[in-house]
Amino acid sequence: MDHSTLFFLLTVTAILASGATAMRPGDDFIESSCKVTRYPDLCVASLRSYAASLQEKQSQKELVKAAVKVSLQNSRNMTIWAVKLSRRAADLNKRERGALKDCVENFGDTSEQIRESLAELKHLRPDTFKFQMSNVQTWMSAALTNEDSCLDGFQELRKGRVKVLVNGRVQKACKLISNALALANNLAATTTGY
Repeated sequence: MDHSTLFFLLTVTAILASGATAMRPGDDFIESSCKVTRYPDLCVASLRSYAASLQEKQSQKELVKAAVKVSLQNSRNMTIWAVKLSRRAADLNKRERGALKDCVENFGDTSEQIRESLAELKHLRPDTFKFQMSNVQTWMSAALTNEDSCLDGFQELRKGRVKVLVNGRVQKACKLISNALALANNLAATTTGY
């Protein structure tokens, strides 16, 4: 391979690599907003697909809605995953099945509370803003508690594959909900929410 071909390949590789990490429109708004969360890197990564629409509006309300949507989708996916896992009875002992059944119920409650939060966020009005945001904060806090409750059933179990799998997914869900709640708290602290 001659030097000009090697130089060309290195240049193309460098351009492609820089494009993969380049900031997209909306990333700066997301990054600055996510600083109020406990898990800012996860916050930015989870909201990156909303970057273009958030850049247009530069709205904290839209950012909170996006974070709640991400939490809701994750919660629904977890419920589906947990149901499928619980059906593989041969892979689970009795205590694991019981703990997983409790988790499925908790995930269902979590999804419902997050769904209620999203519905409230979609209809925020200036005259009832504080009351509506109080509802969102209450529901998202309850959703976070439900996720933690799922892990309680696994505390007494030996560390096994199922416990590790559930723990990893629940930890991520808790972080996403925590981030959405932090953004909601930040929005609630504003005077109008717009």
